[in-house]
Amino acid sequence: MPQGGPMSVSLQRALLVLVLVVLAIGLVPAGVVLDRRLRASLEENVREELGAAPLVLRDQFQNQAGARMMHAREISGSGRLARAILDGDTATAVAAATELAAPFPGEQPLVVDPGGLSWVGPSLPMELVEVTRGGAMPVEVVKSGDEVGTVALAPVKLGDEWMGAAGVWVPMASEEAATLAALTRSDVLITAPDHALGAYTGRAEPAMGLFGLLSQIPQNEEVHELEWGGVRYLVLSASIPGGARVTFVRSLDEALAVVPALRRMHLTVFAVALVLAFAVGTLFAVRLARPVRALAVAAERVGEGDFDSPVQHSAIAEVEQVTRSFELMRDALRARIAELSRANDALEERQARLAMLQAELVQRDRLSSSARLLAQLAHEVRNPVASVRNCLEILRRRVTDDADASRFADLAIDELLRMHELTEQMLDLHRPREEEGECDAAVVAGEVAEVVRLGMGERDVAVNVEADTPVHVSISADPLKQILLNLLQNAQDAITGSGSVTIRVGAEKGRGAVVIQDTGPGIADDALAHVFDPFFTTKADVHGVGLGLFTADGLARTYGGRLVARNRDGGGAEMTVDLPLATVEAAGEVLS
Repeated sequence: MPQGGPMSVSLQRALLVLVLVVLAIGLVPAGVVLDRRLRASLEENVREELGAAPLVLRDQFQNQAGARMMHAREISGSGRLARAILDGDTATAVAAATELAAPFPGEQPLVVDPGGLSWVGPSLPMELVEVTRGGAMPVEVVKSGDEVGTVALAPVKLGDEWMGAAGVWVPMASEEAATLAALTRSDVLITAPDHALGAYTGRAEPAMGLFGLLSQIPQNEEVHELEWGGVRYLVLSASIPGGARVTFVRSLDEALAVVPALRRMHLTVFAVALVLAFAVGTLFAVRLARPVRALAVAAERVGEGDFDSPVQHSAIAEVEQVTRSFELMRDALRARIAELSRANDALEERQARLAMLQAELVQRDRLSSSARLLAQLAHEVRNPVASVRNCLEILRRRVTDDADASRFADLAIDELLRMHELTEQMLDLHRPREEEGECDAAVVAGEVAEVVRLGMGERDVAVNVEADTPVHVSISADPLKQILLNLLQNAQDAITGSGSVTIRVGAEKGRGAVVIQDTGPGIADDALAHVFDPFFTTKADVHGVGLGLFTADGLARTYGGRLVARNRDGGGAEMTVDLPLATVEAAGEVLS
């Protein structure tokens, strides 16, 4: 099937390319801008979160400081602890402080004698001890050995006399740093008051590297950017009481790790958009060109004689106008061709009827010639046969004493009788017929069926008659009986073993019909055209001379009828006796 022209194909491709180019121009710059803005937004978000970290740190420290100050006051207010310090009983003082600090999870007891020596807990700077001696209750971060911790002190007094100090201290281990890290969503690096590294929640390698770089940035609460190991970090430092500093660290690479995934998502969306755009563009281009292509296909089908090929309407006015014009032209052409077809059908019907009439005339002429010849031959043969029979009768009476001669004479006489019957059958074709007469075909069929049943003896062949209404045909009862007897005899002879013969009587359109159906093997296809020819027979015995159907057909034609032979679809032969009805009112329904 030819495809659309070059213009339509180029239009489809142009539409698809245009859709893809517009989509690419719209999505690629948008993706680049979105990527840059996303990175900037993520970095700005990290900076804002780090900027809020000092506030979180101070809130966390103040909340903890208040609670630890209360714990220190509770321990320092113990009289047992004051008396133990007064007595110099270190063990009792430590035991009392430990017992009092036990309810505070994570906090360890701290006891300082009047001289500032720590009996339990880290060693404290004298400045802190002197502040406590003055009645204050400080909460600061101190370093003792390799450990950094928060100390909460309260003065121990016996009466108004200062006996020393007691409280609690909490090592700033990784757990506390991890708490700050969770609150600020960053890694936490704690620097002791002597600028030594206290704790870090991240990996060890960047911790040491960043710790070395902290001295390069101003000690203020501003976000600074550092680079270590090819990785960019944002850091912010904040101080806590006691001189310690907490540095919050965020890796920009980790914060921007979502960007590649978003890029992949963007590429996926871009690919899906391209696919959808290609699909939509293809659909649009196809729908645009489909009506024209359907018109081309419909035009080709019209050339092949198919006027029902569908055409598609379009929303484009010009295409729709062409479509409607084509439909009008096709309908007009179909009407003209239908008129020509009806005229041709009528002509063919007339030619078929003419051919049938010509064949009927030829058959009638042939049968008439054959009948006249047979009648002349029968007339010439009948008299000599009768003379020979008389002579044989005389000879048989004279040789009664010779058994063999009598038997041979009887055989000769029987054969002459057969010849006599044959000549009578041939003469029946030209004997004068009654010009007028009628009978009830259903009644005659019943009588003939009864006679055939009586003559079958012990054969298992059923003969049935089906006739609901009388059917009066233009033929006397005797010739109709002779026709039916011939047909029934043939049907009965065709059945070997058990079977059935059905006689159905009916009428339609001014014609009567007697249909005889048997359950035999049927008639060979090459024999159907010759079953009504004289001396044609399919019977294997010597009694079949081939004049029964010839005579029956001749009788039917004498009265304006005819015989039709065919094979049934379910098996067996069917003979139809077609005769004119005596009156139109007698017409019934053909049972076929």
